[in-house]
Amino acid sequence: MGRVPRFWFPLALLGFAQIGMVVTQLLARRSPAEGHFVTMFSLPMSQENARAADGIGRPRYSAQWLTQDDFYAPGAGLPEGPVWLVALDVVLLGAALWYALSLRRAGRAVHTGRFVLGTVAALLAVPLLDLVGSWQFRLGDGLRGPLLATLGLLALAACERSRLVLLTAAAFALVAVVLSADAAGVLVSAVILFAAAFTAVLRRRPDTAADTP
Repeated sequence: MGRVPRFWFPLALLGFAQIGMVVTQLLARRSPAEGHFVTMFSLPMSQENARAADGIGRPRYSAQWLTQDDFYAPGAGLPEGPVWLVALDVVLLGAALWYALSLRRAGRAVHTGRFVLGTVAALLAVPLLDLVGSWQFRLGDGLRGPLLATLGLLALAACERSRLVLLTAAAFALVAVVLSADAAGVLVSAVILFAAAFTAVLRRRPDTAADTP
């Protein structure tokens, strides 16, 4: 029997992270205001009305009632850039721990110092690359995240020497970057990642080494 490729876990983890992003943004669209009505105060249009009300010429505040629906602005929610950064860092950390655990189970030595330095460097590289994309190339918030995820998939394909991951990265970039960088594109690209992870689990490598995680 062959062994299951380890790269199925980062693919699935990135897919779950993307679904979590969409759910988080949908929940963030709701207003934090409590109750059905919210009291808002504003200045009156006419100063004469204020003098007639209190007789001393001070501006009078009038109450206006706004329904909670007024706080559901289209497109409201968490900024896409920070959400992507958090999701990618979570995926990087989870993938690093997964590979370290897999190597230990396979009986291979894991250098703790190198592992920590490499993980920290990868985590720091995500916001740095995001800043480069924002300042140098003027990329939007919704585009930098999918591009960084694509770069991560390409790096994974190079490390694993996997054509499947390479094809997955190409399909991911086509959907999440070229066609649609909104919530629909995120969900479709997550489905692509899940399909690739499922394919990797079903297709075992012809290797007798029992290092299956």
